[in-house]
Amino acid sequence: RPAMICWSTIETVCPMCGYQLYVREVGGCDILGQDTDLLIRTRAPHVIRIEVHSCPDCRFSGYSSDFLEGRISELTIETYFREYIEKLGDDCELAGPSADPPTHLQYFWSGLLSPLLGHPARETGLRMLRAYWSLRLDPAPDLDDSGLKNLEQRYLRQAIVYLRKSLRQEKNPVYLYLVGELCRRKGNWMHSQNYFNRFLARSTRPRHLHNAASRLIKRARRRDCRHMSMERLLYPTRDQSKTIDGREEEKGA
Repeated sequence: RPAMICWSTIETVCPMCGYQLYVREVGGCDILGQDTDLLIRTRAPHVIRIEVHSCPDCRFSGYSSDFLEGRISELTIETYFREYIEKLGDDCELAGPSADPPTHLQYFWSGLLSPLLGHPARETGLRMLRAYWSLRLDPAPDLDDSGLKNLEQRYLRQAIVYLRKSLRQEKNPVYLYLVGELCRRKGNWMHSQNYFNRFLARSTRPRHLHNAASRLIKRARRRDCRHMSMERLLYPTRDQSKTIDGREEEKGA
């Protein structure tokens, strides 16, 4: 069956500068699996590649809802052009000449602007997390391994900061697991073990994440920050031959 994602295209204007553009309202997708940091794997193209938008004129970035909620306050617009344009301009070399910057950069810009738009810390953290995920889906071709690693660490750091802040009001234990896993990938070993232990102490935790955290906390103690799929972590003896993103991943490769 061919891979498909359904969406509708809506004409609107940028709420910051009034530039006319089109945004996408995205439907569902087929899920093939999940990585330990909760990135789902889908039939290509991945849904997060098309859920974010950037204004070609002023670089305002976000989801379709950020563009469709109407013109924002004059004070917010003034703050954006006074303080945020310069921050976004620092990344223009990564964006290149295309009207559509790389997806990871669009999510990072969206995360930078999220507090300005009044979004809570969890939403900001999840946008930064999507910037990190996007680098896995579409590694920046102009960056060497060192540059790519630095960019991953930058996005991870921002995601962790905001998601940790959100835990003060967050009741869903899944976010304790997520912060623990992001800290492990970042190399924050003590923080990782602390959040995994807090997650494991919750009575309402999902069973598969309980099993994952029990294994990942051991990896954090060994200072192992490798990326893993949930399937490979939970079922290490199962035949791992499968198609992921159109490539064949063989057991023991």
